[in-house]
Amino acid sequence: MAGALDGVRILDLSWGIAGPLGVMLLAEQGADVIKVEPPGGDPFRAYSGYAVWNRSRRSVTVDLKRADGLEAFLRLVDDADVIVETFRPGVTDRLGIGYDALHARNSRLVYSSCPGYPDGHRFASRAGYDALIQASSGQQWEQPGWRMGPIFLHMPMPSMGAAFLIPTGILAALVAREETGRGQHVTTSLYQGALLYTTQIWQHVEKAPAAFHDLMGKSYPPGIHQQMLFEVADGEWVHSSVMSGLTPQASQDELLGLEDPPDPLTFLTMAPEDREGFTAARREAYKHHPRDELVRTFQENNHAIEAVITMEEALGAGGHPHPQLVANGMVAEIDDPELGHTTQIGVPINLLGTPGGIQGPQPLPGEHNVEIFGLLGYSDADIAAFSGEVD
Repeated sequence: MAGALDGVRILDLSWGIAGPLGVMLLAEQGADVIKVEPPGGDPFRAYSGYAVWNRSRRSVTVDLKRADGLEAFLRLVDDADVIVETFRPGVTDRLGIGYDALHARNSRLVYSSCPGYPDGHRFASRAGYDALIQASSGQQWEQPGWRMGPIFLHMPMPSMGAAFLIPTGILAALVAREETGRGQHVTTSLYQGALLYTTQIWQHVEKAPAAFHDLMGKSYPPGIHQQMLFEVADGEWVHSSVMSGLTPQASQDELLGLEDPPDPLTFLTMAPEDREGFTAARREAYKHHPRDELVRTFQENNHAIEAVITMEEALGAGGHPHPQLVANGMVAEIDDPELGHTTQIGVPINLLGTPGGIQGPQPLPGEHNVEIFGLLGYSDADIAAFSGEVD
């Protein structure tokens, strides 16, 4: 069965995280994606995530600074529906592949741009790497961490936000094209990707209540969520949430076998040293219960609790992925041309009428040069010249 985007051709000139990942989401819903790489391949190919983000597409290599390379690319543009690029503002115009030039050639083209900063921003001409966007957007300063002061975010928030904005904008423009018959320029940026998340939690710190830092703290100072992680028997862990809104049939202290536990309201009024002493006793009690048995008992008594498992356990380091991931189609076995047999995350969007699917592993740089450019009438020698295969 064809995917929802069957018949849509995307030329992917992006690199980094946001573009490749955002385009992958479209590729696995049926879009025909051609990754357009410079001679030698995308410079980010050594990044470990590329084995996943670059899958489900074909690859050609083209030297856009050569006249014949530019002409070969423009012939691909004639039949394309979408172009995705992540250059700094102005770079594509200098290469002769900017929006105005390509839209004049193909008026139905949806042209998606995602630089580090939006056009017109005071930093628009600067390199826009994720960590620098974290710094310049306030994210590193706002993230509580292991010490006071700014913290590097291990999650690439700007890129992950933009990875959702790119396909959303493209799909909106394709829907609009059905009405107008014309494509348009769709723009976002890593900076806007960072702000996508910020809008959910932003407030002026000086006006925040006293509990703000405790609630938002991740590791320093340890907030309330950190205190819900408990070590259990055999060095394993659980997360027992007391903020779930459920009404337990028995308290956690009763289920742990603690004697004369205080009720929650009494606990809050105890002297700090008494609370700390009882908290230590509670943590020690958790250590005497096997993880799976404790989770089952707590859930039977209407507690929100889950085992804290490692990624190896979730993805199945021994070849046995977690049953839930298997049931949801969220793991896949892929033979990568460089890495060999891999276990990867599956397709994260499910359309029952037009189901998506992984179309193959990441291609090698220029793997489909002859297949794609040959159909345009280019000879092997022509392709070798403009794709950088020969000097």
